[in-house]
Formats: sequence, structure tokens, C-alpha cells
Amino acid sequence: MLLLADWGVPPPMLLGLIIGLLVVGLIFYFYVLPKKDLPPEVDPVEIAIDPLIPSGPKSLLGPDVRVYNVPVRIVAIVVAQAGRGHDLISEETLRGLMDHFLPHMMSVVRAHRPDVYRWPGQMSTKGFSQRFFSQANLPGQHGEGTPWLALSGRADYQGTGYLIGLVCCADDDNPLGQITVQQKQQWTDIVRIS
Repeated sequence: MLLLADWGVPPPMLLGLIIGLLVVGLIFYFYVLPKKDLPPEVDPVEIAIDPLIPSGPKSLLGPDVRVYNVPVRIVAIVVAQAGRGHDLISEETLRGLMDHFLPHMMSVVRAHRPDVYRWPGQMSTKGFSQRFFSQANLPGQHGEGTPWLALSGRADYQGTGYLIGLVCCADDDNPLGQITVQQKQQWTDIVRIS
């Protein structure tokens, strides 16, 4: 049996050496080695609309969009893939998603020319909606009693979940404000395109 004394190192010194190597190893592991499989934290891009300047659908040519039968213009669209760690969605996926979750939505996008924001992946529909409504920053009491309104909900496309937010402006004040689309099938009940 090999004893510590056979190495010529006193036991307290060897114990200190082992503890020192462990500390250096932990520091190297946590602070020096690159992290694997962790996506960089990216904050959503802020929605840049001016809610004090109404821009309703009165002067638009093209498809008629109604939210709960109120004619609106879509001013901004926010899209994020459901779940953290996903890249921003591609242009091709965005176009396919738009026509899938609401038929003829790409025609609306071409006519209304909304600002389109691609946010990084979001953990939950509820968390996305809270952040989206906060960023939309509608005037008054969350848009109620003004021409502004916002919708937020989930839609699936090609087996993947996406979170979608729409900022809209009517020509006249309305009571709608912030609308959370509870079920993905409700989009076509709430938003009508003709």
C-alpha cells in the first residue's frame, strides 16, 4: 500500500494542493470554457408606432380587415417562434405563416404595409402577450376608447407553434383595446378579411 509519506509530501500540503487544483478547475470550467447549447439572450425589438397619430383604413385600397366588425388598418405585426432558443424566423416562413393563420393575410400586408417585427423565441403565449401589449403601448386605458387596438395569440404552421401580435388602428374610437386570442382557431372568428 502506497502511503503519502512515501511520496515525500506532508499530508497537509497535499490536501492544500488538491483543494487548490479543484478551485482552479472550477474557475476554468465556469468562467473560461465557452458555454455550449445556450443561445445568446436577445431582447425583442421595440414596436415603433406613434399612437398619437391615428392611421385608420379610410384611405386604403385593397382587402377590408375587420376586428369584431370594426374596420381597421394593420399597422404592426410581431412574430416569434414558441419556445426559447429559436432563431428569428425566415422571410419564407413568415410569408407562409401569414397566409396560413389568416387566409389572404399576405394581400393585407401588401396593401396595409405594416411594420413587421421578428422577435426571438418566447417561452409562453401568456408571456409573449404581456410583453407585446406592453411594447405596443396603446394610448388611454390600453387602447379602449381610442382608435387603437392590439391582438395577441398563437398559431401553428408546419407543425411549429408561433406567437403573433397585431397592432391595428380604426378610423374612429372603439371599445376593443387589447384582445387575447385564447385558441388558435379563434383568429378567423375575431379577424375577418374580405
